[in-house]
Order: sequence, then structure tokens, then C-alpha cells
Amino acid sequence: MKKMILLMLFVISLLLVGCTPATEEEEDDIVLEPTAQEIFEEKFEFLVENNYELEIKIRDHQTLKDTVVMMYFDGDVVQYVDADYIAYYDNSGTQSKMYVKQGDTYAVSNVSSGPSGLLYYGFEFAQFTKNNETSYIMIADQHSTLESFIALGDGVSSIDSLQIRVNETHLTEVIFNVVVGETTYLVTMTISNVGQVELVLPV
Repeated sequence: MKKMILLMLFVISLLLVGCTPATEEEEDDIVLEPTAQEIFEEKFEFLVENNYELEIKIRDHQTLKDTVVMMYFDGDVVQYVDADYIAYYDNSGTQSKMYVKQGDTYAVSNVSSGPSGLLYYGFEFAQFTKNNETSYIMIADQHSTLESFIALGDGVSSIDSLQIRVNETHLTEVIFNVVVGETTYLVTMTISNVGQVELVLPV
């Protein structure tokens, strides 16, 4: 069941780059204090560069055991690491390629669509209430907007209790519950090393 959740989260995380809202340039020289919405939107601007590290941790509420995978984004290149499973995705050309580690080498194959083009989802300011200076909580009646993710995996009945955390410059965490059958999983997606990831495709 965790593998299915990881697949779903893998798709969601690849689309974080699509969350960045459009910005408008000021047409005059008047400097205005940013609104609450503008402050919120600024936290997602780093996603345009698509360069960051992402830890996805899934905790089973019943067993309190964690499953952790890592993802690294560097423009058109993505690395996915789950224990001994390592894969790279190259979306730089018209045909996306996947490199999967097998022993000391990598098997290369074409994929029908690049990982960053599977879905699209963007958080909007109106969907959240501000909890404090570093966190926002999704309004309860907005959880229905997450239903498109539920369809990604059999047995996922709901996604709820979603909150995001930020620092002075960018989004740092997305935290929510995924309910699968009778089991609730706590998912924590932690973003770090913004602008510092350097990936080199295997040869």
C-alpha cells in the first residue's frame, strides 16, 4: 500500500513546479507593502527554477514506522531515490528518458511523457487560512480540490488536514494525512537546498 502512496506522491511532487502563480509587474514607481496574498505567492516563486531537494516521509499512524524517499530537482533532470532503487528522469528533449540503476550501470528507456507533465495542481491563497507567520492550514471545505490525487491510487479514500509551512523566502513543508482503507498515513514533504542541487545524468 505504501508503494501506491509513494507513486501518488511522486507525481504530486513532480508537479510542484506548476504551482507558481503568475506575477504582475508594477507599472509605476510607487512602492507598496505586499499584501497577504502576495506574501503567500512569493513562497512558491522558487519553483520556477525547479532546483531543490525533496524528502517524502510517510508515517503509518498504527505502527509509527516511517518510509522515506528522496527526490532531487535540477531543471529538466530529476533523481528519485528509494533505498537501493535509484532513477533519473531527463526531460530536456522532445522524448523524456528514464535511467534506472541496475548493478553498476543504468538501463535507459524512453518514457511516454515527462514526469513534470503528468498532472497540474497549484495551491491558491484563498484555499488557506493563516495559522501563524510560518504556516497556513487548508480550509476544510477545500480538501475536495485534492480529489484528483485520490484517483491515482486504489484504496485512497481521502486526503485531509493539509498544511504548508514556509520560511522567510520559500515553502519548506507540505504536511497532510492520506487515508487508505482503515489506515491513516501522515505524509511530510520537506523542501531544502533550494538553488543548490546539481545533477549529472549517468553515462
